[in-house]
Amino acid sequence: MEKHYKLVPHQKKFLLSDKPTVVLNCGRSSGKSFIASLIGALRVKEGKKILVWAQDYKALAENLLSEITKRLDEMCVSYHYNQNAHKITCGKGVIYGLSYENIEACRGFTEIGIAICDEIALAPANFFGTMAFCMRGKGISPKIYCMTTPRVGTWWNDFVRKADPDKIEIIRGNMMSLLDKDIITQGTLDLVKATCLDDNMLRQELYGELVEDNSTGVLFTSRLLTSAPKFLQRNNEGYAIGIDCSGLGKDSNVIIVRNQNEILDIVEKKVASNAELCSTVRGLIMTHGKANLSHIAIDEAYGLDLHERLTEAGINAVLVPFGGRANNSAYANQRAEMYINMKKGIEEYGLKGITDELSRELHATKYILNNNNKIQLIPKDEIKLNIGRSPDFADALALTYTQDIIPLGLIEADRELQNRYML
Repeated sequence: MEKHYKLVPHQKKFLLSDKPTVVLNCGRSSGKSFIASLIGALRVKEGKKILVWAQDYKALAENLLSEITKRLDEMCVSYHYNQNAHKITCGKGVIYGLSYENIEACRGFTEIGIAICDEIALAPANFFGTMAFCMRGKGISPKIYCMTTPRVGTWWNDFVRKADPDKIEIIRGNMMSLLDKDIITQGTLDLVKATCLDDNMLRQELYGELVEDNSTGVLFTSRLLTSAPKFLQRNNEGYAIGIDCSGLGKDSNVIIVRNQNEILDIVEKKVASNAELCSTVRGLIMTHGKANLSHIAIDEAYGLDLHERLTEAGINAVLVPFGGRANNSAYANQRAEMYINMKKGIEEYGLKGITDELSRELHATKYILNNNNKIQLIPKDEIKLNIGRSPDFADALALTYTQDIIPLGLIEADRELQNRYML
């Protein structure tokens, strides 16, 4: 049975391009993965040897290879999919799935006729040079299909700007064309708009523009971090404590005490036992008052032992799994949600006491939209490359924003008042 697919203009151009390399440089939800899966299914059905690339093996399996098998099923084509090896065979045709996390894994492949590269802006700068040796052999006319949403500051944006039009065709498109064809919903469009926190990110993620401004995705601008704290009349005595415990390497144990609009204390300990950290926390509570304490939040990754030690000392604290599910579905995880809460808190109240070191970490922490159109922070390794260290101070400060600051003394007073009326 012949299957007919409804394609929008930029998808048709991508499919029919006669250039050796063709690029679909588009915004979010513009049909990149679908047309890539269709190309993969058609070409493997023809007996081609294909490399399919994604940002990691999870995305490869759950997105592109899964979509290719759907297209083959729709075409009623017989194939075998080895999920463990990320390999699809169809007659003489074969698809090998690979990840940008380990591009060296392609060494040894030869006579590859086609490469399909999803979200290539996330690939390392030496990607093409490494893969090129796979696309050699008698009678091979290499064809490379690239799809991505642009990403400011990457090698890819520069590559697209300098592309030779005789060898590389650049095709642009965005989700608006899919909305017009009823392929996506207004709700999908609204979600992308809602999760783009600045105009440059909206231009990049929605319209696929090559944005030049390096402030794209920046959560904490210099202006925001230097804005004057606002005077608060209510609950200004309450404070929260955030604790980022160190793991391996050069990370530090950092404890930050904050009220609504001021950092009251910053304690850094390169090397410290849990007993010593517990003693430090107890000292901070004594200094600022037990009744004024709102909450203590600890990064779960390396904070389990400290949490246990604090509990034994009669001090309540909450463990926060940075990679855990966020309360708000707009965020990829709790770490992203905390940082957005911190951004909103500083916008509303300002924040006094931001050190130069903390300012650098906050300014280097940017956000992107992941494949599910959720707000996600850039990896810590990327921040380390930019500033030479892990954002321990920023993480400790973000932990103080896990919930609103409400002093325990105020809660107890309200409870006491309610008990009187109940009697």
